[in-house]
Amino acid sequence: MLFALIADDKKTFQRLLNWTENNLANNDLTVNLPAWVWGLNQETQEYGVLDTNSASDADLWIAYALAEAGRIWNEYRYQSLAYLLAQHILQKEALQIPNYGWIILPGTTGFQLTTNSWRLNPSYLPLQILRRFEMLYPHSPWHEISQNSIKLLIQSAPTGFVPEWTVVNDNNQVLGDSVSNTKIGGYNAIRVYLWLGMLSNDEPEKQALMDHYSPMLKIIQKDAFVAEQYDTAIKAQSGFHPIGFHAAVLPFLVSANDTLITANFLNKVSTIKPSTKPDHYYDSVLILFGKGWLEHKYEFSQDGLLIIKPQI
Repeated sequence: MLFALIADDKKTFQRLLNWTENNLANNDLTVNLPAWVWGLNQETQEYGVLDTNSASDADLWIAYALAEAGRIWNEYRYQSLAYLLAQHILQKEALQIPNYGWIILPGTTGFQLTTNSWRLNPSYLPLQILRRFEMLYPHSPWHEISQNSIKLLIQSAPTGFVPEWTVVNDNNQVLGDSVSNTKIGGYNAIRVYLWLGMLSNDEPEKQALMDHYSPMLKIIQKDAFVAEQYDTAIKAQSGFHPIGFHAAVLPFLVSANDTLITANFLNKVSTIKPSTKPDHYYDSVLILFGKGWLEHKYEFSQDGLLIIKPQI
């Protein structure tokens, strides 16, 4: 939906919205959050929802796309639906952790580990969206969520390497968890560098976050590739080299003023085509995000506004 908006494709935007509502939200996004897994049921051989739990990162991007489509296309119904979806996110996916404050959980259920600890995902907290919701919905916890998300991004990556998952407790502490890959970064974590790189240079926290994550930049510069995963403790990369990961760190490299590695990675992204297999959808989306931003097709303002650049 976001990319349909950037392309000024109203028809595709509405088709995607209809499909999401009809197939993932039980025909009503004004009441239900979308389910996070849809596919082929091996028992019935029919397509449908396979897991009714929600995914807050998808919900945030859907609500954001609706809000910005409403503003850019002057469509009040999109703005109204964005508001309702943002409210559902607060009601069903946000939590006020004692001594920590408001934060977004990865989904509706399954992320409270004990009576005083919760599993969180740093990549589910794009600051651009949170800043936008601060402005749109000032009389709600979005400002506190933004501030606590920044705190989590720092706390969860003490060495500058973001893990796939992190665990916090009600003593304002970040904990290890053998089940949650709190020491491994990969397909989730790479998006933190993407969201950070795409932040407006006027974002007050951008430089501090860039400085905090500079160790990852050094690894990228040294090895000139981004592997499928990395160990946050020993800073070693392993696995194959997804082309989507190269695209994801392009904005991060630009924001760090590394023109040489940026050119190297852009060349790879431009010349190596991602697989068209369904399981490579993730690579394609990362390329749309990273390469599209680098080509100035869109950007985000300090307040999270989506700015679409006219294409000549």
